[in-house]
Amino acid sequence: MKDQRQFLRKALHCTVSIFDENQKSVGVMADYSDTGIMIASYQAIAVNQTFHFSMIDLPGNSGTKRSGRIEVQSAWCDKINTTQFGTGFRLLKADDSAKQMFQSYDAAQ
Repeated sequence: MKDQRQFLRKALHCTVSIFDENQKSVGVMADYSDTGIMIASYQAIAVNQTFHFSMIDLPGNSGTKRSGRIEVQSAWCDKINTTQFGTGFRLLKADDSAKQMFQSYDAAQ
């Protein structure tokens, strides 16, 4: 898979689950950059579509669940192994909670 990111990918130090507007699991965030995210999922995700997702994590196994809302546009989708797809998204909007979550991931680097 060709790396199409313009910004450095950042690894996550906790699991960030992604859900659609119907609270159905989409997948997990594999990594992120300043302007986008990559989601690993078991289903291919349509490209050039806008999505409204909820992101939920349990930072540092604290037992305290955090959640935030993001609006993203799918840019590419490719098979990353025999059972999963990777989809790259441009980050269009993030609510204050999501922004705080991203900032905490940066602080953990």
